[in-house]
Amino acid sequence: MKMKLLPLFLMAVMVFSVAQPIFAGNPQLEDTKIAMKNGEPLKDITVNAGDSIELQARLYWYWYTVDSAKAQWIPQICRYLDFNVYKSNADGTNGDLVWSDTAITNFFTANANPDEFTLNEKGTYNLVVKYEGKLKHCSATAKINVV
Repeated sequence: MKMKLLPLFLMAVMVFSVAQPIFAGNPQLEDTKIAMKNGEPLKDITVNAGDSIELQARLYWYWYTVDSAKAQWIPQICRYLDFNVYKSNADGTNGDLVWSDTAITNFFTANANPDEFTLNEKGTYNLVVKYEGKLKHCSATAKINVV
């Protein structure tokens, strides 16, 4: 009997795995996300050791302006974003915190631009940008490769 349930279980896991990106692409009202100025996810960057690094991100809120049936991602102004850079462990997890800053999303552009910084040691670093204000909390990650 148990052997007959295994194929059903595997099929259910496969259907859920395939459907998961569909659900992830369906934002709900009041969701937030951290992204680039075009609304796309943060991108990994590669820099030379010792080069000046400039970061930028925006906070978006899923809401509507007039018609509740036409919600959209709206850039948010005057919101604090925390930028943290960690040395990446061999397994990709966050190691030691090597740099951090907080920046506010600009009133005119909605861009949050923390202070420039440098990384002098070659390797991989994890960038984590977080929003923990009054709207729904969110975070985004990217890699910084120092060559």
